[in-house]
Amino acid sequence: MATIRIHLVAKALGLPSQEIIEQLRRDSGIDVKSASSTVEEIVARQFAMRVARERGIELPSGRLFTEAALRRPSARRGRPTQPGAEAPKPARPTLGPPRLIKAAKAARAEARAAAEAEAAVAADAESAGDAESAAAPTDEAPPNGAAKFS
Repeated sequence: MATIRIHLVAKALGLPSQEIIEQLRRDSGIDVKSASSTVEEIVARQFAMRVARERGIELPSGRLFTEAALRRPSARRGRPTQPGAEAPKPARPTLGPPRLIKAAKAARAEARAAAEAEAAVAADAESAGDAESAAAPTDEAPPNGAAKFS
């Protein structure tokens, strides 16, 4: 079963929370300490109906403790608030672009891969050039594979 806070009961009745707390203690024997204390929904509904009947207060029909039922006339002009009207949304902070962007990472990875490919091609060309120069006879090569010491 749901619990209802005392301040919501007070809001539904249009009475101060302290008065509701005193009446709950005196009439129902329910010991509550503050407006944020809770009571069972059935107890809150019965209490609200009894107080409304005693004081001639008209309660909204249907569910008593929902947001729509707790709306009161606006203080500015005495008209009820529009159920479809929304409060203005707070301004969202403007944030700069994120530091790590996947597109930038991909571009860096492509550039790195291209540089590695060029380095690999250059290394292959160098090693192929070394192999050709090693295979070609040189004038300084000693006969019969003997090592030349200088």
